Amino acid sequence: MYSEEKLQKIKDRAYRNKLRSYKKHLINQREKRNKFFAVNDNLQFIETSNRIGSLRNCLRWYVGESKEHVMKKLELCMDLKENKHEFLCEAKFKTGGRCDVLDLTNGIVYEILHSETDK
Repeated sequence: MYSEEKLQKIKDRAYRNKLRSYKKHLINQREKRNKFFAVNDNLQFIETSNRIGSLRNCLRWYVGESKEHVMKKLELCMDLKENKHEFLCEAKFKTGGRCDVLDLTNGIVYEILHSETDK
């Protein structure tokens, strides 16, 4: 069938492919771990409750917000979701205050200002 030399080449190629696949797997696991720890680190600053903690990646708004404000918030949330980021809307901080959108993956706080009134 195959000569010894040909069989050895096939085995070597299979070994290299398996090694490359394993290295990719390790890189993916490292990225997942880093994302997990980043999200958990950023959640330390947020007041958790049933209204806030369980609503990751969900759009929330209040009746008093204008339609333009909600639509801008929706656009931002869609961009974050497309980039595989986790976020909270209307996150309440332990130190007081609230933000429109908190990117848990990078720890960036977004406050949409240009669509709100001065009230």
